[in-house]
Amino acid sequence: MGRCSASRTASLNIKENSVREHVSTLLICLGLLLGNSAARAGDAAQFISATITNGTPMMPRTIFTQTWTMKNTGTTTWTPGYNGYTMNIVGADSLGAVPPTAKTYASHTLSTTIGSGASIAPGGTATFTMNFIAPETSGSVTDTFQLNSASSVFFGPTNPVQIVVIKAGSTNQYDRARAVSYANNYCGYVNSDGYFWTNSWPYGAFPPGSPAPSSGLGDDCAHFVSCCIGSEPNVRGGGLTIPSRVPPTYGEPGAGRLAYTCLVVPGYATEVYSLTNLSPGDLVGWNWSGDTNLANLSHVTLYLGNGLLASHSASSLDVSADTWYQASEPNYVRHLIHILDAPALNSFTVGKNLVLAWGTNWAGYALYSSTNLAAGAGWTKVAKSPAVVGQANRMTNTMSSGAVFYRLVLP
Repeated sequence: MGRCSASRTASLNIKENSVREHVSTLLICLGLLLGNSAARAGDAAQFISATITNGTPMMPRTIFTQTWTMKNTGTTTWTPGYNGYTMNIVGADSLGAVPPTAKTYASHTLSTTIGSGASIAPGGTATFTMNFIAPETSGSVTDTFQLNSASSVFFGPTNPVQIVVIKAGSTNQYDRARAVSYANNYCGYVNSDGYFWTNSWPYGAFPPGSPAPSSGLGDDCAHFVSCCIGSEPNVRGGGLTIPSRVPPTYGEPGAGRLAYTCLVVPGYATEVYSLTNLSPGDLVGWNWSGDTNLANLSHVTLYLGNGLLASHSASSLDVSADTWYQASEPNYVRHLIHILDAPALNSFTVGKNLVLAWGTNWAGYALYSSTNLAAGAGWTKVAKSPAVVGQANRMTNTMSSGAVFYRLVLP
């Protein structure tokens, strides 16, 4: 009897302890869930305003600035700088986005920082600014951005930048927005042709858009820039014709040959001597041993604007054109290469005729005319073909009493 009672008591104690353990486990799980919920609720934001409203019409090649104002509606303080709370691209870039300030570390994330450079407490507001370029092709174009925490977690509303590019005729061969967008989308990743050059000039095949190889880096710089400024068949960059010297890889794998042989010699680009003379989509190159010959470049990068660069193969996006490479290379010689937007159309008169001329190296261009320069004006292709005289295309037109305007168009 006593043994039975003791056994029953022990059994009840075991059950009670088991229940306590289960309750304790449930409380721990509930605490963890509430803790995680609180962490998720800590970061929150509200969109207040943007300087460029969606649907804004833009002429091609317009460089514009978008500034978002966001309110901190969470319980955490937003810290400044690229290592703090930032506004990041969501998906691919189509508008040649360039932040106003440089990063001081290697990264391939397209983002911008708190404009004031100060921490933003709950209830406060912050601004985030990014520059953009309207591409050549008419129609609606959109980039999307979202806040990103210091722990690299997206939160808050998505913020689209949507413009409508006005149809103005393709007067430029070179699309700077697409060149910068290609750099933004592929910096840190294998180019769209699926190849990556490594040290000692072997190249490997990799899935396009996969992370760039982390070993054997060194020689993909010119290949990357070729794709940014060129016409790689899978994803078009700026639209220049860059010969593929080592197929099946696209473009020119040598930095000096790309800058000098492919761009400067045929008249697509010219060397300049100040960053103020560069535009987004131009090139910045270096020789590390003090050689001033442009044909002997050691490294080449894409200039993004705002004094910033993008490069392979030590992949870096939005780093300084003045300090990123030069700080560790005391014998450097820097070269700045400005790509011309379009061929120069020259004119002179012979009697009552107007002669128009442009270089034969600008293949594919046709001469168009119009009687006014208003936005959306109609341009008509001149029916006759130009005569080739030396290295120039020449077309002779009879002058009329009314005003007639001419331009070159790449169909």
